[in-house]
Amino acid sequence: MATRTVQCPICQEDLKNPRLLPCVHTFCLECLEGYCRDKLPGDDVPCPVCRTEFQIPKNGVVDLPLRAHAEEPMPSEMCEVCLCDQRSIPATVYCIDCCQKLCRNCGNPHRKMRGGPHDVIPLESMTHELGKGRYCEEHKDERIKMYCFDCNLNVCLMCCVETHKTHTFERIEIIAEQFSKSIDDDVTQVTSRIECYHGITAQSEAETNKTLDNIKSIELEVKKRCKEIKQLVDRHESDLLQELQSLKSAAEKEVKSHTDTLQLALAELESFRTSSSELRSKGSPCDITQAARDVHDRAKELLKSHIIPSEYHASIYKFTAVNIDELLRDNHNFIGHVLKGISLS
Repeated sequence: MATRTVQCPICQEDLKNPRLLPCVHTFCLECLEGYCRDKLPGDDVPCPVCRTEFQIPKNGVVDLPLRAHAEEPMPSEMCEVCLCDQRSIPATVYCIDCCQKLCRNCGNPHRKMRGGPHDVIPLESMTHELGKGRYCEEHKDERIKMYCFDCNLNVCLMCCVETHKTHTFERIEIIAEQFSKSIDDDVTQVTSRIECYHGITAQSEAETNKTLDNIKSIELEVKKRCKEIKQLVDRHESDLLQELQSLKSAAEKEVKSHTDTLQLALAELESFRTSSSELRSKGSPCDITQAARDVHDRAKELLKSHIIPSEYHASIYKFTAVNIDELLRDNHNFIGHVLKGISLS
């Protein structure tokens, strides 16, 4: 796409924090904020350059797309219809049926053609692979418009008459909406499961911290006890601290293993949600219908593999002091013992 570097049309200086309008004109964020200072989110505001209206986002113009490069479209990205009328209006959409770049106003009639709506897509979606998958491989001049339930396949009208005439089929636009709702349901369930995993992960971390704090308090208690009878308990103090350290390492290893399992499940669930949401928001009807069944099967597999985990309860230890007088007589361990218990939240 041919471009040229420009300055902000409002301040006439190098673009700072540039924001892109739907008409593809770019302005400094600060300049746009000043230009729209009397407007509210949801208001329609004309572009300062071409007067094409855009809607102020919910959080203000700061939510407009951030343009990575300070470039504007060259004439090849101007509306081809308006150029014929000697007007220079930036093109924002592309009509696949007519192979034309159009502005928003010129693109609207193409979506309402009497013989059937044309396929009008955002200009940025236009690539050299544009037509791939939109026309039937068997009937090169026929557009794919139907979905065959028996074959799980997008087909053209000629295919419906010839090779799929005994099958059940429906228009892609209709079935895509049904599949989209199914994807939404799958994503909702997976999102709920993700929230459960987040909650259990946080609870596991809290339990682990409780165990480590508990062990730390026992260390202090052991040290205090040892100071009172230091000359007699050096060896026993060392043994107990070593045991506590082993318990601490074991507790950390246990929770790491548990957390790793939760994080792995979260990664798979979140990856599915991201890819499915991207398919839902950016995929064409053909893409959605082609992938819907796989998406649904994958969601069922994830929900079956990653059931809602039970709460994690870390081990709790208790220090019990012994009767020193009795142990002194037999030269036994007179400091105490570490006993394992379970924390109940």
